[in-house]
Amino acid sequence: MDRYINILLLPLLLTATPAAAERSYAVSPTLGYATISNIDGYKDASNIRIEGSFYPVPQFAANLFVVSYAGFESSGAGNPVTLNVNGYGAGVTGRWPVHPHVQPYARLDYMMWSAEATGLGRTLGKDQGGSAGFALGMQFPIKKIFGAKAEVSGYNDISGANIRQFSLGATFEF
Repeated sequence: MDRYINILLLPLLLTATPAAAERSYAVSPTLGYATISNIDGYKDASNIRIEGSFYPVPQFAANLFVVSYAGFESSGAGNPVTLNVNGYGAGVTGRWPVHPHVQPYARLDYMMWSAEATGLGRTLGKDQGGSAGFALGMQFPIKKIFGAKAEVSGYNDISGANIRQFSLGATFEF
């Protein structure tokens, strides 16, 4: 009887194996250059983002991330003011493996952020909220688990400002 059950289950096991083998996880640290708009008089800033992704199928992923902007400093005369923005969030990514070493992708995410303005040795104001973001990028798989990526992305209405950024990073997929 066990032999008949195994024969009946064999097609299910054979079809389930490739789906399980295609699942993967990725970690991607990136460094970027960000600009802020809708608020005049601030210099560009650097940013760092660390993202973790789960790909249940090779083309689509669910992401969790944290991001920090080093500080947008005022560029005018007078007392300097710095805007610091930190955030975390979740999103989805779709990628298209057009070549073994080139994978364009699009990402849609939502970031919970906190912004703080400092100057004159004290905190001038704080704000927090959430904003949707969109990114277009390109992944370049180099080895089985390692690759590089470049992307442009942006968030609207972060305490009244829009942030646009360009970033480069690494991908570790296993």
